[in-house]
Amino acid sequence: MRLAVEPRRAVATPGTPTMLGVVVTNGSDVISGYVLRVLGADPSWVEIEDPSPRLFPGESVSVGIVLTLPEGIPAGERRVSVQVRDVTDQAAIAIEDVTIDVPALPRTTVSLEPATVTAGKVAGFAAVVRNDGNTVQHARLVARDPEAATTYTFDPDGFSLAPGQSTSVALAASAKRPFVGDPLLRPFELRLEGPSAPPTDAPPAASGVFVQKPLLSRGMLGLLGLLLAISVFALIITIALSSVVGRSAADRDLAIQVAQARQAAAQTGTSTVEGTVIQLSTGAPAQDVTVLLFGAEDPSQPVKTQATGTDGTFAMSDLPAGEYTIQVTGAGFAPTWYPSAAAQPDAQPVELTTGQTVGGLTVVVGGVPATLTGTVTGADVGGAQLTVELPLDVPPLAGVVGPEPGEATATGSTGAVVRTVPIGADGTFEVADLPSPAVYDLVVSKAGFASAVQRVDVAAGEDRSGIQLSLLTGDGSIAGSVSGAAGPVGGAAVVASAGQVVVETVTLTEDPVGSFTLRGLPTPGTYTVVVTAEGFAPATLNLTLTPAQELTGVAVLLGQDQSSISGLVTVPGGDPSGVVVTVTDGAVTAQTVTRSSAPAGSWEVTGLRVPSTYTVTFSRADLESQVLSVSLDGFGNVTSGAPSATQVNATLRAADGTISGTVRQSTTTGATSPVGNVTVTVSSGTTQRVVTTASTPASQVGRYVVDTLPPGTYTVTFSRAGTRPTSTIVVLAASQTRDLSPVLVAPAAISGTVTQGGVVQDGRAVLLYLAAQYGTAAGPVATTTTAADGTYAFQDVSAPEHYIVEVRTTPSGTVLVTSTPQTVSASQQLVVNLSVPTD
Repeated sequence: MRLAVEPRRAVATPGTPTMLGVVVTNGSDVISGYVLRVLGADPSWVEIEDPSPRLFPGESVSVGIVLTLPEGIPAGERRVSVQVRDVTDQAAIAIEDVTIDVPALPRTTVSLEPATVTAGKVAGFAAVVRNDGNTVQHARLVARDPEAATTYTFDPDGFSLAPGQSTSVALAASAKRPFVGDPLLRPFELRLEGPSAPPTDAPPAASGVFVQKPLLSRGMLGLLGLLLAISVFALIITIALSSVVGRSAADRDLAIQVAQARQAAAQTGTSTVEGTVIQLSTGAPAQDVTVLLFGAEDPSQPVKTQATGTDGTFAMSDLPAGEYTIQVTGAGFAPTWYPSAAAQPDAQPVELTTGQTVGGLTVVVGGVPATLTGTVTGADVGGAQLTVELPLDVPPLAGVVGPEPGEATATGSTGAVVRTVPIGADGTFEVADLPSPAVYDLVVSKAGFASAVQRVDVAAGEDRSGIQLSLLTGDGSIAGSVSGAAGPVGGAAVVASAGQVVVETVTLTEDPVGSFTLRGLPTPGTYTVVVTAEGFAPATLNLTLTPAQELTGVAVLLGQDQSSISGLVTVPGGDPSGVVVTVTDGAVTAQTVTRSSAPAGSWEVTGLRVPSTYTVTFSRADLESQVLSVSLDGFGNVTSGAPSATQVNATLRAADGTISGTVRQSTTTGATSPVGNVTVTVSSGTTQRVVTTASTPASQVGRYVVDTLPPGTYTVTFSRAGTRPTSTIVVLAASQTRDLSPVLVAPAAISGTVTQGGVVQDGRAVLLYLAAQYGTAAGPVATTTTAADGTYAFQDVSAPEHYIVEVRTTPSGTVLVTSTPQTVSASQQLVVNLSVPTD
């Protein structure tokens, strides 16, 4: 059984399927069934096309494995293993390791609690930062405000968060406090700074408002003015209180009972009012604004107060039946009465009956009015006008309102008009009382000139000045037609840009189909014209207009946006199926496996971007890989890398591997040294190769080489007389050279001590015989002499074997004592002590 997996290393984005190609080959002489599993991955992540294939002898099968990692899995390397087990032989198992690279996907969320704080010189906020990505986030928070008049301090200044972790950062906002007047709104936004922080033009991570109170409010000044009046009326108040004290106990009891009855009624109501607060300028829910409910009996004191949730909703329950009015107020917003009134008398009352729930109320709040001022520059700005528009590609109109079919303006803007103001002779303009916060397009236009567009993001109540707009002469035009391989293309978008000037149109869908005209182009100038259409690759042209030039006859040919390549893989004398074909241009990677039929070895990859250059790799475990560089034009034709414009063919050849190394053996002292005459057996199924390690010359002792091995799984066994054999399973890839240098355990040995009457015997001859040859004409296999302490030793003894140890006065002298037959196992350290009789 042989197993091959491609690729051995793959990039797996969480939530995106990753394809692995597996080829299983039956190397036995019988029909076998196999079971495929992926180890190291949750079963819910894995989908195997055919987990239980059955193969005839010598047959191979290609199985696709789709690995889909879940969202939130940590970034980095993960190792999984593809296991194939032979159903008929439980011991026959093949395993291939695959390295999965999970790319880093940083994602951090920041929430500010509370979003609005009213304070004096310093306001305290708490920012909760959570790492929702799959990699460690090293970052810090920074704050920005449009006036740059506030100082922000963060504690801690920076943080490191593991995936799934969160931390709280204390934010102190401080600014110079006004002495007297109304509270100041100081809006700000929070952003992340760090190696993986979002770009500077990305939306802020969170935003908040510091409502700064003056040292002396207007109410305080009025209160000081009233102190004198309070003093004057003190006597009158004293007299009035004395009359109250004189009231009877019955009157006081009656007043208490009435108050308790009113309080009980307010606490035992069963009605509910629910609704949503949305922002006028953006259509987004208004979070953390205050909703106040006033009863008809006392319209000056709210019955209940509640802050809206993250979705802008509110719900007030346990209300008694009656008539109510609703007010919404919050930092950065003008106080509004339901549904959109500026004063309480103009509010629409809400009538509640007992047990009734009135829901679906919508209160629309507008930001504190903003003001925009600036200057328009140009040769003749008198008579021009400035149009303030809500763009269609950002809230609140994004996805709700679209341009009219075929609509195209010279301004490049098709938003909803909010305000139109004239431009003064000196080029200045002012737009006051704009709803805020909001995103606007400022469009300056004049007959005979090219309109210019500038987008501004206006904060709540912002007074922005210094806006610069340009009015450029637009007396040029570009006209032409757009076509594809099948003919003219209608409805294609044509956009010409040069600096801040952007003019766009669409090609006609009726006679003449595919034609277009771009008017109002300032000249002279060089324009980048981009043509896009669904189902086609975009085309870009650079065109230069001379003064007052009207360029005509521009022909644009659009190619396909996607194409495919296919081909045929041949393997001389082999089966071409199961070859993994990988096509990549660096940004997009597609993979497939060659078919086993109709015709064998054929393949196709679709959905490729064109024009582009792709690297096509052909690989299989038992074949030498081949890499081609293939270029596709805008119509999907192969322009280089293959002899045919429609086919990318490849011929692969077998790739053999090599196993080599140096065998060493340890001694009883723990040292190791190269050893020769070790039998090395490499086997896989019915295939077996046997070599012996070198014993000469000295520099090559222990070396062995087994080459021309087909890719597959092999069992390598090292055996030597007297030593236990050792085996290792080796997975050999195509053209791979594996170094395998084992250390064998110490060989068998026989040792002991010779004594006589308890006294050690020095200088006695000790002879070692094979038990089967003892008493015959065969001599001993080894001879030694006892040391001064009576010990002897025979090292590197062949095993397993049966031996007899004999002690003599001299090697050819009288026999003093003979041991019983001793059995020695491989690598056994046998101890045989002998005692010489005293008589």
